[in-house]
Amino acid sequence: MLRYLLRRLGLLLTTLLMLTLVAYVLEFQVMIDDPDDFWPGYLAFMQLLLAGDFGISSATGLPVLGALGQYFPATLELCLAAFTLSMLVGVPIGTLAALRQGRWQDTLILTGTLIGYSVPVFWLGLLLVMFFSLNLGWLPVSGQLSLLYEVKQITGIMTIDTLLTDSQYRWPAFLDALRHLILPALVLAIVPTTEVIRQIRSALLEVLKQNYIRAALTKGLSETQVILRHGLRNAFPMAIPTLGLQFGTVLTSAIMTEIVFDWPGLGRWLVTSIALQDYAAIKGGTLAIATFTIVASSAVEVLSTLIYPARRRAIYARQS
Repeated sequence: MLRYLLRRLGLLLTTLLMLTLVAYVLEFQVMIDDPDDFWPGYLAFMQLLLAGDFGISSATGLPVLGALGQYFPATLELCLAAFTLSMLVGVPIGTLAALRQGRWQDTLILTGTLIGYSVPVFWLGLLLVMFFSLNLGWLPVSGQLSLLYEVKQITGIMTIDTLLTDSQYRWPAFLDALRHLILPALVLAIVPTTEVIRQIRSALLEVLKQNYIRAALTKGLSETQVILRHGLRNAFPMAIPTLGLQFGTVLTSAIMTEIVFDWPGLGRWLVTSIALQDYAAIKGGTLAIATFTIVASSAVEVLSTLIYPARRRAIYARQS
């Protein structure tokens, strides 16, 4: 197992190194004309990155690292809310689809996942804004918090910062932050929810074919007990590696979602930087998003290996 962890760590570091090399090549073509300065320049580039120096924004004149720290928590809050929502909705629906395989419920669910996966994020966001915000007036149109509340930024995650404030309007501000989070999180959760449904359905169908499931049923356990104790318990770790890859999809969709809902996150800041041709900000933003995606996906894969015995046995078999 230690050999596997070291190999995964080496692969992660190699991938991150290649990522920095690609970023430097793009910057080298823009900033430097002498090919002899490539490798010395790359070493200096890596020293700056390791020191946390991502350059100075040409639009604001401030360090890019400070902007990343300012905007990334809002994006992280939105992505975590969307991913949590996709798990809460996708796991039960995927379980239902597996238990009703071949029936009308299964067909309806699979058709819904295909439609949900195909719907453009920006189009769905605009429809929800028109219906829930403009027509019904139930939810806010944009932003993280109403102008009525003034909350000091501590973590950058508004739902947490409202709870940490000393204001007497703590709970009203928290509920207002939740209301602002509902629509963008719902839009962002559509695509990962469809993937959760399909992966849970596929994994659970594979688990239900195993002999220990039949043995549990013959012992007198109800179908619900078998699904909860043995089915999902063994199916969920099988689906975790694929679900971990959804971090990249969620982050990519978050860029369009933040623009539609004027969410003050990393995606909206990056699009604004592209429009202003702020190369330092573009470089820092893309490196931050790519690094987070790679690290999160690798961490999920390692976690699934640690908690799923079948994957560990497969690793031991390959090593021996």
